[in-house]
Amino acid sequence: MAKELILEIGTEEIPAGFLDYAIADLSSLAKKALEENSLNFESIESHGTPRRLTLRVEGLPEKQEDRTEEAFGPPIKIAFDDNGNPTKPALGFAKAQGVDIKKLTTVKRDRGEFLAVKRKIKGQKTDKILKEILPSLITSLPFRKSMKWGDGDVTFVRPLRWILAIFGGKTITFNIENLKSSNKSYGHRFMHPKAFKVANWDEYLEGMKEGYVIIDQKKRRETINTETAELADKIGGYIPEDADLLETVSNLVEIPVVLKGNFEEDFLSLPKEVLISVMKNHQKYFPVFSKTNKDELLPHFIFVCGTPVDNTDVVSKGNERVIRARFTDARFFYDDDKSAPLWDKLEDLRGMVYLSDVGSYYDKTERLKILANEIGNNLGFENNTRHIVRAAFLSKADLATQMVFEFPELQGIMGKYYAEISGETPEVAKAIEEHYMPTGRDGDLPETDYGSVLSIVDKIDNIASCFISGLIPTGTSDPYALRRQAIGIINIVLEKNFHVSLRKFFEISLKSIIDQTESKFSDSLDNTLETIIAFMAERFRNIMTAEGYEQDVVEAVISVGFDDILDSKRKIEALTEFRKATDFEALGSAFKRVVNIVKDHSGNDISDNHLIEDAEKQLHISLNDVRKKVEAKIVDKNYLDSLLHMKELKEPVDKFFDNVMVMDEDPKIKENRLSMLAHIKNLFFKIADFSKLNT
Repeated sequence: MAKELILEIGTEEIPAGFLDYAIADLSSLAKKALEENSLNFESIESHGTPRRLTLRVEGLPEKQEDRTEEAFGPPIKIAFDDNGNPTKPALGFAKAQGVDIKKLTTVKRDRGEFLAVKRKIKGQKTDKILKEILPSLITSLPFRKSMKWGDGDVTFVRPLRWILAIFGGKTITFNIENLKSSNKSYGHRFMHPKAFKVANWDEYLEGMKEGYVIIDQKKRRETINTETAELADKIGGYIPEDADLLETVSNLVEIPVVLKGNFEEDFLSLPKEVLISVMKNHQKYFPVFSKTNKDELLPHFIFVCGTPVDNTDVVSKGNERVIRARFTDARFFYDDDKSAPLWDKLEDLRGMVYLSDVGSYYDKTERLKILANEIGNNLGFENNTRHIVRAAFLSKADLATQMVFEFPELQGIMGKYYAEISGETPEVAKAIEEHYMPTGRDGDLPETDYGSVLSIVDKIDNIASCFISGLIPTGTSDPYALRRQAIGIINIVLEKNFHVSLRKFFEISLKSIIDQTESKFSDSLDNTLETIIAFMAERFRNIMTAEGYEQDVVEAVISVGFDDILDSKRKIEALTEFRKATDFEALGSAFKRVVNIVKDHSGNDISDNHLIEDAEKQLHISLNDVRKKVEAKIVDKNYLDSLLHMKELKEPVDKFFDNVMVMDEDPKIKENRLSMLAHIKNLFFKIADFSKLNT
C-alpha cells in the first residue's frame, strides 16, 4: 500500500536570499536519496517559509521490493585450468564475494562466458530506511553560510527548533544532536506558537491555515503581487515589476499583510534613485509611481507586514517614522555633498584603497584617464575623447561622498547628479552614471557611446588589476565578479559595434599598473596578458554557443586568434552561413588534409624555379589570385565573401594532391611544396581553422 511522507524542518528565520535554493535542494536531494535506496514514489514537492522547510512525498511503498544482485568475476577461460580445477582468479572472486566456489554460476555476456554470483536481497521496510536517510538529508542541505549553536557539532543555516517526520501517519523517530523528531508542528511564531499534531497532509495544511502560515511560497508571492497592485491602484499609482524585491519580501514572511504608508512630499526633491534605494534596498518597501507620469514617484510606499494586526494605522505610522528618519539622513548627506564641487572629492580618493597591490582609487582614476584617451581615439571620437577622459577623471569621486558611503548601491548615479550640479557637461555626467553598467549578468547596457567606452575602460582596469594581483577567478569563487565584467565588455562591444583590440588595451592597462607600482609586476606582464586573453575568450565562447552558434564553428574562429570581439563574431556569422553550402564538406576535408601535412610549417617564399608539375604551377597561380581577392574582402571585413573566394582553391588543391608528391626526394622541391600549402593554410587561418570543424 502506497504511503505518504511528510518532513518539516523547523528553524530560526532563514535569510530570504537562501530560502528558494533550500526549497529546491530539499526536493532534489530527497529524490536522489530515495532513488539510491530503490524506493519508488509517485510525486515529490517541497515548500518553505522563513521558519520551516517542508517536504512531501506521495506514493512511497511500505517496503523495498525484493531484488536480485549479480556480480561478475573472471572469464571462464581463465577461471579453470585444463583439468577443470578453479584457478586463483576464480578462488579470489569467490572469497571476495563470501561464497563457496561451488555456488558460482556461469553467465553469457557480450564478451563471452564469465563466472558470476547471484544474491537475492530482501527489501527493507521503508520506515526503517527513512529513519536512516532523513537525518542525513537534513544535515546535507547546502547553504552559502551555515552555523553551529549550543554545544553541538551540527551545522545548518540557522538553529533547528523542531523536526516533523511522518510516514503513513506514524512518526519516524530519529535524533539530530539533542533534537528528537515527532509528529508535531508549529504555526506562526506570535499568532499560533503552540504545537499541533499531524497525521497526514490535509491535517498539516489545516494546521498551517489555523496557525497563520501560508506554506506555499508561490501563493505568498501571488498574494503580495496582487494585493500591492490593488492597493497602489487605489491611490492612483502603480508598482513597476520587480521580481527580486517580490521574491525577497515573500521569503521574509509566513503570512503577508499588505499595508500602505506615506511620507512628506518635500522629500520628493531628493533624486528619486535615493528614495527608491532607501525604500527597496534598505526597508524592502515597494515604491509607488504615478499612473499618469510613469517616472514620477508618489509620496507613498507599500510594505508587507508578517503578522496580522487589528490596528493597521499603528503599524503604518511606525514604518512611516522609520522611512522619514532614513530620508532625513539622505537629505542631509545630499545637501552636504552639494556644498562643494565633485572634483574636490578627488584628493580624498588618495586615502581610499582600491586593491592593496595596485594602489588607491586615485591611482585607478589616473589609469582610467590614460586608457580612456587611448580607446576613445582608437574608436574615432578624436576631439570628443576629452569628454570620456573627463568622465574617467571624475568617475570615482562620488565614492568619497557621504551619500555613497551610506548607500554604496548609488555609486555612479550620485556621481551623475553631483557632476551636473558642479557644472559638468551632460555627456560627462551621463558617462559617469553609466560606467558601472551592466550591474548584473543580464543588466541594462549603457545607452551612450561615452558611457559605453568608460564602462569598457573601467572593466578592463578591474580585470587587469585583479589578474596582475593574483586575484583570478576559480571554478567556485569569483569575489570580484570578473566573469560578469568580462561579459559586460563583450556585450557592450557587440551592442555598439566597437572594434576594440583586447590585447592592445589590456596591455596598456597592465603597463599603467606596472608604471605606478614601480615595475613591481614587470616580470609577470606577458603571462598575465595571455591569461586575461584566454579568460576573455572563454567568456566569448560561452556567449556565442548560448546564442546558438555551433561549438566547432566558434572554436574554429577563436583558435586562430582572439582579439577583436566584433571581428570574431562576424567571422563566426560568416562561417556559419558558409557552412550551409552543399560542397562545404568536401572543402573542409581538403583543408584538413593541407593542415595535417604542413602542421607547424610557417610558409617560406615560394620559388617559381622549383615548381615542376603542372598541378602545382596552377595551384600557385590560383593561390596568388585568390589571396588578392580574399585579403581585399578582409580589409572590408566582408568575411563571407572572403570564404566564398577561398572555395576557388578547392579544385586546384584536389588536383595538386592527385598529381603531386609533396614529400619529394629533392629537399628544395619538397620545401617549396610545403611552403605553398602553408600559405594556403595561413590564408584560411585569417578566418578560421577548418580542421576544427566537424565535417
